[in-house]
Amino acid sequence: MNILIVSQWCFPEPSDLKGLPFATELKRLGHNVEILTGFPNYPGGNLYPGYKIKLFERENINGIRINRVALYPSHDKSKIGRILNYLSFAFSAAILGPILTQKADIIYAYHPPATVAIPALVLKIFKRAKIVYDIQDLWPDTLTATGMLNSKVILSLVGKYMKFVYKMTDHIAVLSPGFKKRLIELNVPASKIDIIYNWSLPIPRIQIDRDEFRKNVGFNNSFTILFAGNIPHFNCRRDNL
Repeated sequence: MNILIVSQWCFPEPSDLKGLPFATELKRLGHNVEILTGFPNYPGGNLYPGYKIKLFERENINGIRINRVALYPSHDKSKIGRILNYLSFAFSAAILGPILTQKADIIYAYHPPATVAIPALVLKIFKRAKIVYDIQDLWPDTLTATGMLNSKVILSLVGKYMKFVYKMTDHIAVLSPGFKKRLIELNVPASKIDIIYNWSLPIPRIQIDRDEFRKNVGFNNSFTILFAGNIPHFNCRRDNL
């Protein structure tokens, strides 16, 4: 199967769970996999060493062809900068994606941001492919909760846009039962939604000296709270293990 992953984030950016590692595993399973992404600048909004903004650039990592398209690098507190970052990638990918990428049977679109649906829908037309839409943040709910947008008019428009995206995509993957429940409330057919819990990448087991770690990161003599992300709770019976 020919699979095209469309994601604004990709290696060497740290938020690459559904980018290069996912593509590499799909390739190992026998699929032809290609990635359409931007130039790496997350999370600081600065381009990574070895990259500079061009109209497009191609590279090959782990046998995966990666197509990078121009974007406005930004990831600070500026709402305008963040919007320009999202929209610049979306329109670059929508215009250049059909030209740069090869044949695809499946377009795997990774959200956030929700603007990734723009090139995915364009590519669906040109490639005559199905879209699997992987939702990690619910828009406009997330925009409201984080305070990124407060305008009721804009939030309403984003909500209508998302309903259009849900209708036009062929299948939707969400990371929790709560997300699925919310989409069903928005009249998305339950049969169109699958829950796929996020996994962790394999990391080597290492020993850390707690006191030395606290000293190095400046946490001495302070009370520290760590948010480690969403961790699903599973009820398992011993006879199922």
